[in-house]
Amino acid sequence: MASTSPAPAKPGRPRDRGADERILRAVVDELAENGVAGFTINSVAARAKVAKRTLYSRWPERDDLIVAGLSTLSVPLRAPRTGSLAEDMRILYDAVAETLDSPRWVIAARCSIELPDYPDLYAVFRRDCVDQQLAVVVEVLDDARERGELRPGVDVAVAAESFAAAIAGFCTYLARLRGVSPQGVRDRFLDMFLHGLCVDTQAQPDDSAAAR
Repeated sequence: MASTSPAPAKPGRPRDRGADERILRAVVDELAENGVAGFTINSVAARAKVAKRTLYSRWPERDDLIVAGLSTLSVPLRAPRTGSLAEDMRILYDAVAETLDSPRWVIAARCSIELPDYPDLYAVFRRDCVDQQLAVVVEVLDDARERGELRPGVDVAVAAESFAAAIAGFCTYLARLRGVSPQGVRDRFLDMFLHGLCVDTQAQPDDSAAAR
């Protein structure tokens, strides 16, 4: 599969710099309405008010366009590197929760159910929208291990998956019906999560930090 970034502009007529944003917005709207199976280039071009050749000049393949749209919904994580596992995880939690609690992420969640039927597309989505973000959480946990904050034998890959999955669970419609929100359970969840990972309670959120 080709790159999901727009192709370089060719010599000639200047590129419409606003077209990329309109196109990606149109891709997300098309996925929200029709999913991956019903996704069409014609519909995206009409939504974005551009010619199909404009789409193909930027994203030559349909799958590239879909992944580019989904990538706008992903979590742009960076390792905080505060020197404290508790503080790093709190920052990551808020960043992940803000994205997953957004109505736009529901679109990505819906599409993720369909994507396994499209193995090549799913592989790119997994790499760009899931694995890169999990790698940041693993990096934070690895740093904590080097500082001696983690208990021996902690599987950081499993811990990272559990961390992301728990936040996603707090963002579901059923969770809302039960009165659960990612913001409302943050400090209780982190206290429990870190208690399972850390060698002592010093790495868990303290009351003053939780109040911030």
